[in-house]
Amino acid sequence: MDEKPDTMSRSQRRQKFITDDDRILYLMDEISRGARRVYDARVARIGLNQTQWRIIGQLLRDPALTQAEIAKKLELESATIGQAVAGLCARGLMKRLRAETDRRAWQLILTEQLDDLLPELRGSADRLHGLLWRDIAADEKQTLQQTLERVSENLDQLRAEAE
Repeated sequence: MDEKPDTMSRSQRRQKFITDDDRILYLMDEISRGARRVYDARVARIGLNQTQWRIIGQLLRDPALTQAEIAKKLELESATIGQAVAGLCARGLMKRLRAETDRRAWQLILTEQLDDLLPELRGSADRLHGLLWRDIAADEKQTLQQTLERVSENLDQLRAEAE
């Protein structure tokens, strides 16, 4: 019986090793993973998996990325990316060509057929955002975005120093 109070005090002592900074990072990770899972379920209805829609998203942001660069950005194995790209090519949503600057690299080109899916993808994302940002004012979102951009810049600097 005497062990329970000791267990509680040990647990309380351990709690001080988790800081508010840790809690923020955990929360950011939980939100990111949870939002991806919800979006996955929505886009699965149109036949895309997470890797595929993330590849499409990367190419919408930067159409010049090669398959290897996308694998690096998404932190996924090249075989995983290759399978996802093959599926997108088979559906006619993407073409894979040898890059002109490096014949060993694959250049990925989004097709006009993908354009037919973009409104549905955008609508799914907008519905998700509507739920995630409910009761959050525009100025709060702007402040959060600015803060996260600074955190991201700090992380980029740490990555550069580590390399």
